[in-house]
Amino acid sequence: MKFKKYATLILLTILVIGFSKNSVFAAAKAAGTSTKAAVNTQNKTSSKKSYKKSDLRLMASIINCEAGGESYQGKLAVGIVVMNRVSSKAFPNTIRKVIYQRGQFSPVRNGALNKRLAQYDAGRTGSSQWKDCIKAAKKVLSGQDYIMYRGSKKNFDSFHFFSVYLSGARFRLGGHRFK
Repeated sequence: MKFKKYATLILLTILVIGFSKNSVFAAAKAAGTSTKAAVNTQNKTSSKKSYKKSDLRLMASIINCEAGGESYQGKLAVGIVVMNRVSSKAFPNTIRKVIYQRGQFSPVRNGALNKRLAQYDAGRTGSSQWKDCIKAAKKVLSGQDYIMYRGSKKNFDSFHFFSVYLSGARFRLGGHRFK
């Protein structure tokens, strides 16, 4: 089981940094995943989109869990990463499936996401933190794929990972590193 987790991590790393097709096929085979999904990782072009209330609920809640204490731009960045995964053929194709994909988001494992969803459902979203999370969720669900960083737009459409402890990160924002 540990081997499969490591092989999956290697596959995702290869996809992000762009090794040759042969490397991707080998990693995909080791992880037991589809090589077709492993090779085709092109993101779809972002545009203004509509979204379901259930997607807003889930996106705002995961943003609150992962970046509730971060700046508004940090909240946007986390939401954009989720949407980038939805658009990538290397990940599941719905917000729900991306967020609940095994081993991807610690708030799913530790129960924090369920607590935030319950707060959302009970209408306890009046704090400035919640308001920012909902605002960020609406923006990314509508297609925004950039943040404002030091007075200019920072395109975030190629980032698929974030963490406090992410090695090889290409960008740091607040307490998160992005790759």
